[in-house]
Amino acid sequence: MAKELCEGGAKVVMLEAGRGVPNWELLSHRWPYKLPFRGLRDEKQAPFYQGDIRESIRYSDSDKVGVDRVRVVGGRTMHWNAVTLRYAARDFKEWSTQGIEEDWPITYEEIAPYYERIEQIIGICGNDDGLEILPAGKHYLPPIPWRCSEHILHRATIAMGIPLIAVRKAVLTKPYDNRPPCHYCGHCMDGCDVASIFSTPDCMLPKARATGNFTLRENALAREIVVDNEGLASAVSYVDTKTRTEQQVKADVVVVCCSTVESARLLLNSRSPQHPAGLANSSGVVGHYLHGHLGTSASMYLDELAGGTPSNQDGATDHVYLPRYNHLSGKQNYSGGWGIQINFAGYMFPHEAYRLPGYGRDFKENVRKMQPGYLQFGSFGKVEARPENHVTVDSNRVDANGIPIPVVRFRFSDNDRALWQASNQSVLDIFSRMKGKVFPTLASSPGGFASHEVGTVRMGKDPRTSALNGHCQSRDVKNLFVTDGSCFTTSSEKNPTLTIMALSLRAADYIKEQRKKGEL
Repeated sequence: MAKELCEGGAKVVMLEAGRGVPNWELLSHRWPYKLPFRGLRDEKQAPFYQGDIRESIRYSDSDKVGVDRVRVVGGRTMHWNAVTLRYAARDFKEWSTQGIEEDWPITYEEIAPYYERIEQIIGICGNDDGLEILPAGKHYLPPIPWRCSEHILHRATIAMGIPLIAVRKAVLTKPYDNRPPCHYCGHCMDGCDVASIFSTPDCMLPKARATGNFTLRENALAREIVVDNEGLASAVSYVDTKTRTEQQVKADVVVVCCSTVESARLLLNSRSPQHPAGLANSSGVVGHYLHGHLGTSASMYLDELAGGTPSNQDGATDHVYLPRYNHLSGKQNYSGGWGIQINFAGYMFPHEAYRLPGYGRDFKENVRKMQPGYLQFGSFGKVEARPENHVTVDSNRVDANGIPIPVVRFRFSDNDRALWQASNQSVLDIFSRMKGKVFPTLASSPGGFASHEVGTVRMGKDPRTSALNGHCQSRDVKNLFVTDGSCFTTSSEKNPTLTIMALSLRAADYIKEQRKKGEL
């Protein structure tokens, strides 16, 4: 958004609640023995969780879900797995096709050109696999090579009649946009210190700065959006988290992109006589319809590769992807589906060591023998968007900067649980087609949201059940836009990031057009 508006001639101030972590401060390539707790306490990702961001949230009457709130310049793009999947046409039409939830106010055909533009801007590797359930672009970089375990898996999926494809990721496989290709260190989620994986500080902000129109204010935690006498957004009040002073920046247009829960929190904390229930909330839906992904994880050690000569299999975390396929079997007793990401847990740590009995030489030899055959699955399933799942703010409990914290209330639906049970069984069915030792880590109930939470400031066709129109524009406050995952009407089994980017690009075009017309 900042890049596009700057290039369109607007003066842009970006408020970032955290500070930037330059590439030379990243711990991506630090060996475990050089870290205080050998990397087992997420030391490499600690720089992305600044201040009290991990503590300043409360869960009430909730199932096992967690919200991954990041505080750093670049947000989650500093430590994401970079899987970038387009939503399918049916994903925008849940009511029309499945009779659940609501249809989006936009169609796949309307957003497809923006998918294409984003894919070219950031650099996506992969193939066009000809799948209706997973539409493809026309400008992919070469795919990442497959590992031995993934070729063995492919034999099993072929026999089952289901597709296994090269993953589509925002990871460079050749030089692109003045950035080097990936060197396959396996630390994608720890921050990429060579900029081979897409991040906004490496890829977007330099382009914004080059225009001379961009100003970044770090350690600027937004408290509320201030409105004028007409109820339009006029400024953002923020706390300088270093000096603990209150500051304010004025603007003609305000764009919110704080992540799903934080965006809802900001709007709900932005109460005024014109907007007593919170900004953009005359419908009462801000904070409601919280959802994301439910998940399953399991691993297997293939006999065919056991005892092989040790080799570097780190790679770029997952190299292949198993798209949704349950729809190929006809009507189910649930709506939605799941996709399976493979080997994103990484090869550096011998996960089987936690699960094998014994100790000493025999134990170590067994761990080493099994390690080459490691194959890990992570299933990501659709969750229903329901109004009763919501975020509120607790005026009686504030964070370290005096701002009321968010409170999450979430329960999985019967449909969610039926889908989760089916996804668990699908993982075991695939494993049963290969020879090896299986370690299912299937829980007794689903969990979420895998950093993929969406929906709390949703767009929609019906003003009674949505806060935004199809351009991510508030219906109540025409100069306010919300462009993160909170704007989603519904979600699918696919990772939301590429759709967030495409919606932001579309909204930026709309803002530029409206400014030219004098409407903003």
